[in-house]
Amino acid sequence: PNIDFERGDFDGWTCYTGYTAAVNNQNEINLNASGPTPGRHTMYSANSGLTDPYAGFSVNCPNGSGHSIRLGNDLGGGEAEGISYEFKVPDNRNVYSLMYYYAVVFQDPNHQEFQQPRMVVEITNVTDGTLISCSSFTFIPYGSVLPGFYVSPIAGDDGTPIWCKDWSAVTINLNGNAGKTIRLFFKTADCTFRRHFGYAYI
Repeated sequence: PNIDFERGDFDGWTCYTGYTAAVNNQNEINLNASGPTPGRHTMYSANSGLTDPYAGFSVNCPNGSGHSIRLGNDLGGGEAEGISYEFKVPDNRNVYSLMYYYAVVFQDPNHQEFQQPRMVVEITNVTDGTLISCSSFTFIPYGSVLPGFYVSPIAGDDGTPIWCKDWSAVTINLNGNAGKTIRLFFKTADCTFRRHFGYAYI
């Protein structure tokens, strides 16, 4: 229920807020359940006519969904946000997949990789306590153009380039997980120096 936000709210999802930090040359995202937080968990209704101010694409997914969300904002401050959802794969479905759509906007201050803004996607088999690594990944802008990204014509306040990726589809392969509980976890984080932002649409 409401895995696609079609109720126009966050019912069924767990929202998180927190912060990001560089610890022993590793990026750490520290989150606590918070409920939907204005400016950090933002719901958009279809046909809003709104576009992202840096990327120029619609804040609404082009797949016909009635609602899309933005996770994070363009304020910096070392903020981190998250949103997660758990569901059970039907007992008799060993062939099973799920598709989600996302778009991202990152500043690229050219810090060390572990200090950069990012989006993290974690898909976990909660039943077995294992990360489904082939469907989990981290997006980090880091000095070179990633596939599908383009530089915004609008730079940050300090001239920092802003990288954008328009709405894209990803299929999660959950074959062989019949009867298992799966958790989707989307996270965004600013740079660890607290000056530069990163956020995503889902």
